[in-house]
Amino acid sequence: MKFVALVVITSAECESEVKNMAKEVGAVGATIMEAKGSGAEEKRSFFSLTFEGNRSVLLYILEEGLSRKVLRRLKPYFDSPNNDGLAFTSPINHIVGLDKAMLHKFEMNIEQEERL
Repeated sequence: MKFVALVVITSAECESEVKNMAKEVGAVGATIMEAKGSGAEEKRSFFSLTFEGNRSVLLYILEEGLSRKVLRRLKPYFDSPNNDGLAFTSPINHIVGLDKAMLHKFEMNIEQEERL
């Protein structure tokens, strides 16, 4: 069973919406970090101060097949011109401390998919 780190970067205002979309296809238990963005063009606001907006970084550790489902679910959202952000995966070579119940759930999902 291969695991990946799924990283989703989105505006803080859209964090709940992104979490709900990932949850719809079975991804739960994200680690959420607050972040600041730095774009190519500075955005000017009050008294010419710059403000890029608050960002949220959601980190999921998922089985590879489930990560593809989440990416497919998020793609239309990020393709929309009104939503900015991105999502990507990175392989995990070694992992310890994964919740046994979550591991069992991943195994059951894989078995069900193989039966189809």
